[in-house]
Amino acid sequence: MQALEEIRRKESEIEIQFRPVIEMYSLLENYLPEVMDKDEIDASSILDKDWGQLVNQAVVIRNDLQGHQAGFKKTLIQGINILVDDVAEFRKNFIKNGPMVPGIEPREALNRLKMFQEEYLVRERKYNSFFSGETLFGLPHTEYPELVETQKQISLLDKLYNLYSKVKDTLAKWKEIPWSEIEIEIDKMNEQIEVFGKDCVKLPGVLKGWDAYKELKQEIDDMTEIIPLVWALAKPSIRPRHWDEII
Repeated sequence: MQALEEIRRKESEIEIQFRPVIEMYSLLENYLPEVMDKDEIDASSILDKDWGQLVNQAVVIRNDLQGHQAGFKKTLIQGINILVDDVAEFRKNFIKNGPMVPGIEPREALNRLKMFQEEYLVRERKYNSFFSGETLFGLPHTEYPELVETQKQISLLDKLYNLYSKVKDTLAKWKEIPWSEIEIEIDKMNEQIEVFGKDCVKLPGVLKGWDAYKELKQEIDDMTEIIPLVWALAKPSIRPRHWDEII
């Protein structure tokens, strides 16, 4: 349908576009025939013919589609009605079993978020398809407020849990660094924890009451305090007697 619409729009201006090209080729063929490529000349001469065939084909396709219009429209409306009910069920399931259920562990919430993200994308694709169909048939666009609200919450939670996962994975790697390499890695660690701290502060305020946010911030704050202590203990000036005192 988009292709047919584009052809219809082009019909009024195609002559204006073709005429200068054809005239220029005629001039070149008359005065500089030795530099002109025969295939190129032939291609320019059949522009009008090709365009005419395209327009005729578009008319055939348009007439054929008009015969199927009623069936397409009926199928579209049925699909929209099914999607409306499906979105309502999806929203209920998201509230009851999604990542926002109070009291669940952040790791479990992250797993649930990934699952509902995939389910949301399936419904988003259907919505986009039906929206185009409604535009095509001149129907009013159906609204899905529950889908919009779910998308907003998924987007917010995705920001939180993306940072949560990065911090957890990074801290796990740091714990595997041999003590003999701490002096080499400490500057990178310090820079990274500063970046995490800034990213955490930038998260939307509505997320700051969530358990995952509180745990994330605590982890970052703890490491912000720990890294300078680790750096002090890794200095060459630390002697066995210092370790004895610490122990």
